[in-house]
Amino acid sequence: MDDRVSLDDLVKGAKGLSAEEKTAARRILLAISSGGREMAQLLATGPLRGLTGAAGAVNVQGEEVQAFDEIAQEVFTRTLRESASVALLVSEERADPESLGGGTGSFHVAMDPLDGSSNLAVSGPVGSIFCAYRPAPSKSADLAPEVLASVAAPVMAAYVLYSVSTLLVVSFGSEVRQYALDPSRGEFLPLPGAVRFPEKGSRMISLNAGNASRWREGDQRYLRSLDGTSYTARYVGALVMDFHRNLLKGGLYLYPGDLPKESKGAGTAHPEGKLRLLYEAIPMALIARAAGGEAVDGHRPILEVPPVHIHQRVPLVVGTASLVAEYLRIVSSP
Repeated sequence: MDDRVSLDDLVKGAKGLSAEEKTAARRILLAISSGGREMAQLLATGPLRGLTGAAGAVNVQGEEVQAFDEIAQEVFTRTLRESASVALLVSEERADPESLGGGTGSFHVAMDPLDGSSNLAVSGPVGSIFCAYRPAPSKSADLAPEVLASVAAPVMAAYVLYSVSTLLVVSFGSEVRQYALDPSRGEFLPLPGAVRFPEKGSRMISLNAGNASRWREGDQRYLRSLDGTSYTARYVGALVMDFHRNLLKGGLYLYPGDLPKESKGAGTAHPEGKLRLLYEAIPMALIARAAGGEAVDGHRPILEVPPVHIHQRVPLVVGTASLVAEYLRIVSSP
């Protein structure tokens, strides 16, 4: 049976949303699709225009900005504003939330407009990550607390993977669906079947072992436990690509926190991890759980981590549920 679900039907089947919210969610997905299509075209010609390097600036995260980071920021901010369905927008590339106006049923959206952009220098895969949150009452007149009040209610997660093909992956929390860009039609067309982590799939482990000397003992113990076991190491350095491969093949992605600087050893400035909660960890956790997987911060589920800052960083361990459980057992053992 060719079980294909259009984006419209996916939104119609989303549980727990009002009619106005479904209209807003559909418009946001169309905005992401439009921006993803535009970015796919721009990325394909980036090397010809010399746009694969650094832009000569540093973002709010203290990271070197690539030329395409700013391009993606502008593209998706424009398409999401035109959707008239986003009240507040949080981005990795901006220090503060931006008001986009929105309308009836609007959501707050957090995004990483271009994940893994340093890969572009070698024509590697990159992605864009989004999470829509239902606004919650806030007593603050500031925008950041208003966004944080909504984080307990993620409604939709999506990412675009720019690689050999351009894929859009979407979940409203009950299932995960894939859509592939047809360049000849300029549309994202549904692929058959809901996506789930294959429990009996491969044991792909995605981590940067070069950072292991900076990890806490539990994470170093997990890495040592892999010696002599049948696993495959795969790490691209773009969260979207590493996560997507493991989603289809079965595996675990691990980006732990570092030892504090004052600890003995080679600690760094990221004891809390490097990935951001609102627009990297939570959307991947929502998709992972809908696909039968799990995501934790090393101790507790990512979806239970209390938000304290719009650019809050967390350790992230996400993938096949059995592999996450195995990780938790090893890091918690004496």
